[in-house]
Amino acid sequence: MSNDTKDLQPNAAGVLSTRICAGMLVLYAFYYARSLIVPIVTAVVLYLVLRPLVRHAQRLGIPSTVGAIGTMLGLLVLLSLSTFLVLQPARQIIAEAPQNLSIVKARLATITDKLKAIDRAAEDLTEEAEAEVGEEEKPVPVEIKQPNWNNNLSYLSGTGNVVSFLTICGALLYFLLATGDNLLRSIVRALPNLTARRKLVEVIQNVQEGLGSYLAQVTSINAGLGLSVGIAMWALGMPSPVLWGVMAFAFNFIPIVGAIAGACVIGVVALVNFEPTYYAFVVTGTFLALTSLEGQFITPAILGRSMSMSPVLVFLSIVVWGWMWGMMGVFLSVPILIAARMTCEGYDGLMPLAMILGAATPETATPTAPVPAPEPIIQPQSAVVRIDDPTSSAMPSR
Repeated sequence: MSNDTKDLQPNAAGVLSTRICAGMLVLYAFYYARSLIVPIVTAVVLYLVLRPLVRHAQRLGIPSTVGAIGTMLGLLVLLSLSTFLVLQPARQIIAEAPQNLSIVKARLATITDKLKAIDRAAEDLTEEAEAEVGEEEKPVPVEIKQPNWNNNLSYLSGTGNVVSFLTICGALLYFLLATGDNLLRSIVRALPNLTARRKLVEVIQNVQEGLGSYLAQVTSINAGLGLSVGIAMWALGMPSPVLWGVMAFAFNFIPIVGAIAGACVIGVVALVNFEPTYYAFVVTGTFLALTSLEGQFITPAILGRSMSMSPVLVFLSIVVWGWMWGMMGVFLSVPILIAARMTCEGYDGLMPLAMILGAATPETATPTAPVPAPEPIIQPQSAVVRIDDPTSSAMPSR
């Protein structure tokens, strides 16, 4: 092989650096265009989850447009009912927040006084150490300004952002549910060969089944947790137990972080409403016990090994997407992680990345029976590929 040919071969380090730079640029684009990308990603996730309902309605003879409208109306009714149940108690708690914070500060005065005493002792030791050092040896104080993350902690801030998000997400979700199959057929037809078409169809099917299965099972688990938390809060005398049940249901879609945030909120409200300070810790401990029972035993038993993910990767996904897209990124972080894992599982070159994300190794993966390909639809004098179901294998016409 000549030296010129060797020079033209790509360097492994150069290829890796190029891919890292490309990935960073893509992430920056996602961050820069978050006001547009977040509703689009939300609509696509909802489409993959709700699409089986529209497909089932089509088998019953209901047109896809009617099925899409019915599915969206059902989703809207559920969201409206949940909002109605918790709106008034939530408003009251938010209105009384300044007064409640002063009450919480007074209730925790004993703990805060001890912490202040520790701080004062540490400051005294520091001052004594600095007194022993001459003026000429004193270090120059340097102030480090922390980056401002406040703008990224809340994506849906302001009426305009909410209206824009709901409009883009709702309209796109309807069109995807009503005509998304036609778009998938067009994408499959545009691929150059049968192997690429089959691979894309399999990836779409895996992502849809993975997301749908995960969200359906997690929604059922969270509903049971919300019911248990509501009953427990009612038995302990907490005000507005329905609010805490709905909060537990919604927050539990965020692994790890959701349980901690819910415990903090319930702990603050319990400190305000109950005179013995220890009783507030009993209420908070009950909430943590229920969420821990769900997270350590119930969820692993139901989801099983096939949907297990590393807590480290889940937490990093929550942090990264939450920093980039705010609260909606926090809620979308786990679905994005699952979709990335299912996509990587479909391609041999990405299988190592899929294994890092939690996929089973080929030796330990459970074998599945191959799905037979449908009969090709013959259309004379044409080479058109017809796909009645984009989640089934694509076959070219002869």
